[in-house]
Amino acid sequence: KLPIASVPGNRERSFRRMLQAMQGRGLLSALARARSYGTSLPIPKTPAGSEEIFHSQMMLPKYSLSNQKWFFLFLACNAGAYGGHYFYLRFLMPANPPNPPRDPNQVRPEKHMHAVDDE
Repeated sequence: KLPIASVPGNRERSFRRMLQAMQGRGLLSALARARSYGTSLPIPKTPAGSEEIFHSQMMLPKYSLSNQKWFFLFLACNAGAYGGHYFYLRFLMPANPPNPPRDPNQVRPEKHMHAVDDE
């Protein structure tokens, strides 16, 4: 025997019933408000006579670099970053002093200090 939801037509009827129940409880409008995009402010109207559209060649970007200038600036920034990094490593970062020479007369410990105690 087939379940009720698998009978053609029953699924659509049950979906419609569910939507009507949600609408009756106000859940559908809450879902619509939660998913709505845009603004609640009034949208301004265009002034009369402003229907002519300007093409993009009339509006040049405020700041525009040619390929040559852009790549020069990009490579100069990278050279400065790498140069500054290696300058800091070479001249500014303190170096660790060398380890002192070992004393050959020092008595060695019988057991290593980090060894596991097996008792």
